[in-house]
Order: sequence, then C-alpha cells, then structure tokens
Amino acid sequence: MTNTIETKTNHLVALDLGSNSFHLIIAREQDGCLQIMHRQKQSVSLAKGLDKFNNLSESAIEKALACLHEFNLSLANIPNSAIRIVATQALRQASNSQKFIKLAKKILPYPIEIISGKLEAELIYKGVAHTQPLRGRTFIIDIGGGSTELVTGHKFYTSLTDSLTMGCISFQQKFFLNGEITSTAMHDAKKHAAQQLTGIADYYRESNSKTILGTSGSIKTISQVMLELYGDNKITEKRLKRLVKQLIGWQHCNNIPLRTLEDARRPLLAGAVAILSSCFSQLGIKQMKFSLGGLREGVLYSLSQSRTDIDIRERTIHNLMSLYHIDQAFSQRVLHQLTIINKQLKNTTAQLTRSEFSLLCWAAQLHEIGIVINSKKRQQHGAYIIEHSEMPGFSEKEKETLVVLVRNHRAKITLNTNKTDNLSDNEERTYLLIQILRLSIIFTQGRIQPFNTSMKINYQKNQLTIRSATQVDLQEKLVVEAQKQASVGLKLNF
Repeated sequence: MTNTIETKTNHLVALDLGSNSFHLIIAREQDGCLQIMHRQKQSVSLAKGLDKFNNLSESAIEKALACLHEFNLSLANIPNSAIRIVATQALRQASNSQKFIKLAKKILPYPIEIISGKLEAELIYKGVAHTQPLRGRTFIIDIGGGSTELVTGHKFYTSLTDSLTMGCISFQQKFFLNGEITSTAMHDAKKHAAQQLTGIADYYRESNSKTILGTSGSIKTISQVMLELYGDNKITEKRLKRLVKQLIGWQHCNNIPLRTLEDARRPLLAGAVAILSSCFSQLGIKQMKFSLGGLREGVLYSLSQSRTDIDIRERTIHNLMSLYHIDQAFSQRVLHQLTIINKQLKNTTAQLTRSEFSLLCWAAQLHEIGIVINSKKRQQHGAYIIEHSEMPGFSEKEKETLVVLVRNHRAKITLNTNKTDNLSDNEERTYLLIQILRLSIIFTQGRIQPFNTSMKINYQKNQLTIRSATQVDLQEKLVVEAQKQASVGLKLNF
C-alpha cells in the first residue's frame, strides 16, 4: 500500500495578458496571509498588432511570446503553485487567438482563459475590493488598451458590469495615430466614446454610488498628471476639461511637457483622456480617485482563501500578527487600556475620532512586530517592517501614521520636528496618539499578571493629566515617561 501525502498549495500566480501590458504577480499564502513575493510588468502593446482583419501580426505574437518566456523564468522552482492566466480584449478580438495560445502553451504549459468583458469587470472589482476598504456602493472604471470596463458593487459583490470596446491603444490608432492632438480629433474621440456609453449611461447614473474609483495604467497616468499639475492626484471634471484644452494646445504627444509621463504612455494619453472625459460627462461623475487594485489582483485573490467577512484592514492586521507570531494576549490587554483612555477622553478637546481610535488599535496590535528581528530596538525594526510591507486596505497616510506610532511606542521619541509650537493640526493629533499609545502600554504593566490599575486621564490646556493608583513602580515609570515626552515638547502631568 502506498501512502499519499496531500500537499497544501501555498503559492499563487496570476498572469494578466492585457491589450497594452502583461502583468505577473506571485504570492505566498501562509496562515491566512497573502504575501506578494514578486511583481513583473512588460509593455507588449498586443492591441497594436491587430490588422484590419483582426489578425495578430507575427511580430506582435513574437513580442508577446518573448515576454511570456521572461515570466516563465520567474516561475521556475515555485513550489505548490496554483496558476491562473487570463487574456482580455486584444485576444478576445483576435481572429488567430488560438494560434497564439497554442504557441504560448509551449512556453507556459498552463490553460489560458480568454475571459469575457463582464468577467473582466467582475475580477477588476474583486481586485479593488480586496486591496482597499470600499464604503457604500462603489463605481469603478478601468480603461485598458483595448476595452473599458464599468462595474458597480457593494462590499465584495458586483451589481452592474459592462465592457466597451474602446481603449487607449484603439483610440490612439483611430484618432491620434501620428501623435497629433487636434481639436477635431479630440472632439471625434469624445463623441465616439459618448456613443458607446449612451445605452448604459442611465443605469450607472442611477446607481447612486458613494465611491468612484479608477484603475489601470491609463487612469494611474492621468492621476499622476493631476499630481504634477495641481499638487494632488484627484481627478475632477474641471481638471479633465482643462487637460483636454492643454493637450490640444500642445498639438503633439512629443510636446507634452510633463516630467511624470512615461515615454511609453505619451502617445496613449490623449485617447485615455478622451475616454475618461466622456465617462465623466455621460455618467455624471464629478470626482474620481485612483485605486492600485485591478484585474491582476482580482485574478490572484480568486485563487486565495482570503476572508471577505471582515474589514480588509482588519484582515491585514490579523495576517501580520499571525505571520510574525505577535503575542496576541498582551496586545489585547493594551487594547483594553486604549478603550479605557478613549472613554475618559470623551467630551474633551482630545476626544478621538473613529479613524484615530482605529489607528491606535492597529498600532497596539502591531507594536511588538519588530521583536521577530531583535527585542532591543524592536520599535525601529517594527517601523521598518510595516513601512516595507504590502498592507492591503491601508492608504499611504494610514500606513505612514502606523509607522510613526510603532516607531515611537517605547524608548526615545523621534518626531519630524524638534519644535511643537507651530504644528499643523494633523501633527498635533499624531503626537497625541503617540502619547496615548505609550501610556496604554505602560498601564498594561507587563504580560504575566494583569493588574487592575485605577487610572483616570483628562486633557486640559493642551496637556494630558493622569491620576493613578499609588503603585510605586508605576509612578516611577510615569516620572521617566513624563521626562521623555517633555524632551520633545509634549506635556504630561500626573
């Protein structure tokens, strides 16, 4: 009798064969945690290889196969892999797509799915929903090389999905082929996009979506343009209209004076702007933000067992705690102290908002993450781990705040400035969070035996005031703590 041992799949691989770029993501799933190990992207411009009969040219096929060969080198020696490869509009449209797939399988011996536009929209939504928290009904637009996907949903579930055959490459070839950007070409491009949107516009206008997001390289490029021009990456109706006029004024893609614009994206920008501008006007959109999640992340998470019953950020924190073997019992006791302090600060000027309290709770759960490297400077190691970890669901600002809190949860306090006289409101609140986290850890009093510490905290005249029990060792800790906080201009009285 032969004994068989079941091997658990713990490596996930997603390949997105897009009309403009091919993407590869490799992740490891361990203890419920999805770790991104490798990302690879290559501009293939497959859609440019389609002739008037929708046949992919030999040169386009060769370029795509060369990319897959490079990807295959990255897949070597990846154990226990679950692999999913999806192809989108260019291969949906190609008359000789099966020829390409047959040749591709000689390089990558795995099934290649030519997915429908609706399935592509669903996977895009899944990719966004698994990488950032979605509040209320959400509307997502993805402008690819050959198609544009529209999808609405709530939490992890979609309600409306559509795919339109218009993309930044197809529009570049149809309206801006030689790189020239004229008012006539822009008008015709926007009109063509509007005609495609006409039949479905009412459904999306009536969806009353609370959150509107854009994904894909095209919208990422437009958001970077907004950042360069206006100082933030919000895409608004007014800014898009102005950008349309600026593109026409620049006359040619080579004249666009934007430092952040990649050379490969330069000839595609006008078409992407025309499509997005029409989406704004036809669908009643006033503002949009860019989302890092998209099709490839959706394909990856379709292979995983990631939970969908909790907030994405909570899931990320839980995964990191499991991955780095954090003492969860001790963290829970610190959380208990945080809850007590939060209640006592209500009705004071230091009353915490819901988002501030959430940040404190996450910092309390992760504050010992650096012990896995070394306990002596665990606050520095912990800050480094968080700063360089992929944290699905967290914005850059939230992540930066967590890094500051973990770095300053013990020992010497290191602030961005030595002066606390002219701080911004955000800086003042961050320093207050540092004070509260440090006090919560001090009042937890060790990890062996929980003490019932009688402690009252108040906030008056820009300083925290503490009244505590007469435990000598605790008072000594508070004296030292008050000195550390005073050294950086923070006020603590007891």
